[in-house]
Amino acid sequence: MDKEQAKKRITQLKKAINYHNYKYHVLDKPELSDAAFDSLKHELAELEKQFLELITSDSPTQRVSGKALDKFKKVRHKAKMLSLEDAFSEAEIEQWKERIQKLAPADKLDYFAELKVDGFAIALVYKNGVFVQGSTRGDGLTGEDVTQNLKTIQSIPLVLEIHQRLPNQAIEEKIAKLLQNGEIEVRGEVYMTVKAFEKVNKERIRNKLPLYANPRNTAAGSIRQLDPKVAALRELSFLAYDLVTDVGQKSHQQEHLIAQALGFKVDQGKYCKDLKEIIAYWQHIKNTREKLSHQIDGVVININDNKTFIKLGVVGKAPRAAIAYKFPAKEATTLVEDIIVQVGRTGALTPVAVLKPVFIGGTIVSRATLHNEDEIKRLDIKIGDTVVIQRAGDVIPDVVKVVKKMRAGKEKEFHMPAKCPVCGSQAMRPAGEAVRRCVSKNCGAILKQHIRHFVSKKGFDIIGLGPKIINHLMDKGLISSPVDLFDLEQGDLAPLERFGKKSEENLITAISGSKKIALTKFIFALGIRHVGEETALALAQQAVLKAKISTVAGFTKVIASFTLADLQNISDIGPVVGKSIYDYFQDKRNLKLLENLNKVGIIIEIPKIQVTRSKFRDKIFVLTGELGSMTRDQAKEKIRALGGDISASVSKNTDYVITGKEPGSKYQQAKKLNIKIINEKEFIKIIK
Repeated sequence: MDKEQAKKRITQLKKAINYHNYKYHVLDKPELSDAAFDSLKHELAELEKQFLELITSDSPTQRVSGKALDKFKKVRHKAKMLSLEDAFSEAEIEQWKERIQKLAPADKLDYFAELKVDGFAIALVYKNGVFVQGSTRGDGLTGEDVTQNLKTIQSIPLVLEIHQRLPNQAIEEKIAKLLQNGEIEVRGEVYMTVKAFEKVNKERIRNKLPLYANPRNTAAGSIRQLDPKVAALRELSFLAYDLVTDVGQKSHQQEHLIAQALGFKVDQGKYCKDLKEIIAYWQHIKNTREKLSHQIDGVVININDNKTFIKLGVVGKAPRAAIAYKFPAKEATTLVEDIIVQVGRTGALTPVAVLKPVFIGGTIVSRATLHNEDEIKRLDIKIGDTVVIQRAGDVIPDVVKVVKKMRAGKEKEFHMPAKCPVCGSQAMRPAGEAVRRCVSKNCGAILKQHIRHFVSKKGFDIIGLGPKIINHLMDKGLISSPVDLFDLEQGDLAPLERFGKKSEENLITAISGSKKIALTKFIFALGIRHVGEETALALAQQAVLKAKISTVAGFTKVIASFTLADLQNISDIGPVVGKSIYDYFQDKRNLKLLENLNKVGIIIEIPKIQVTRSKFRDKIFVLTGELGSMTRDQAKEKIRALGGDISASVSKNTDYVITGKEPGSKYQQAKKLNIKIINEKEFIKIIK
């Protein structure tokens, strides 16, 4: 066979293998025996070995290929990957609907309900119909490139084809064009079937390895490790639930149909005209979910109409137009074998129940937080008690109640210690607070937790620097502060157990690469009490408005110029958090930490738009209608970066209303109140 003949045969084989792969892994309707299917794949592999130049990235033989990666690259999502708010009762669903109706009073609401798969969210990008990039959710804006691992999942097509009729001719024509010359992004959930999970654990039993706790974490861990061959062994699956690319789809239901037509496995879901139908569907799924091949923890309810969905916008990290209606928390009884106390990064002492391991909702639970001493008194819990443990979704397991009739009289009372269990310093409970705290500034437990927070994903995001390595580094005296991490050199890690040369190189590289950090992430990493992501963003924006910042010293100088009143008056901060920030920057130890971080060369990065002087300072904006050149979230980011605030409703305090296509009632309200209205073109001109 010459090269031209081989090229034709390879093309035929790839097409046939993709078709039969789709029939088997997506439709679950195989047309060939395993032996026949394997024979086709074998022939393709042999031809590609003979003609190496004919191997392409979309070949079925490339699902598992190449060496393990050293690290994952970062991927900036074109549209933010959002999470969902949870509801646990019919009343909460009713309240959600009422909130939406107030925001969109003129819209007739209908819904599309789908299964909430207990999996791992990812985004898939296809260029000219070929799979080119897959990424994790990450923080919603930036994820990790896990393309090679995702290629190992048989239900993710490497090449898109139109397998079924699409909702209408216009959509079909647009997709056909994009498959020839364009980009399509599909999002969904990577998951592991119960059968595949059991198979993996049986293998671990044979190899005398610890068992994995649940399918969800095993699937996520498989995608977030560096060797594609490991992911391939896990028999993962993929379910599509969202089409990001605009191909003219008008509803969420249509997005499911389009994804299915393109060769993706989808949850059929159900169109619901009202809440009564939603509740009935939820009840049906709750009663039959044990028959599914994979775990689910509820039903996702979406406003079906896409225009209304977009118009409703986002609150925090969740779209207003969707909500996860969770199934009731799963419960089990077990014994409290002990109660221990953990020390957090702010010195908080948290009592934790050590439990006789019990299986709840797909996870082995061996610990449950008891929160604080008031909760211990409320529960009247003792060591040796039989207790009811509850777990809902990814929520930390909780002790619901004590089964007092099971008491035998040998149970032991537990009292919160007056001293820190780690360093022996006094543990004080400030007036008006529920939590007892270690007062020592040198407590080893606080330092460890502080460093863990500092290097976490939302902070410096140092890959490979987990709790065990931090503990080893501190125990060996190699670090006692976050700053010490940046002074580590190759050879310093040699004393650590099971730490090879390659692992050492990777960690030193990751630490060095983290020296450039976004201002918001830097503020979060400092671990200031009460300061989470949103507060860090608000503080960063105010700091940038004062001066151009590129160093830690510059940042410290700017924040030091704020009075307590300045901080407390920042939108989204308030009195308590403002006082906490102010106190942090008055503490000499914290200022020394910042000074040392500056010395080791930490570089603070600010998006270009954020360094622009504030033309929107103290101005309040309302958005209405569909924007064409950017998403609403992107528009809001630009407004906030220029010092403006966003409001969900129009009032006499509103300065500008920005309108897109088909503006809603906010437009009419703005006209009544004589508020300045600007269209999208004018808005873009202003921000440029």
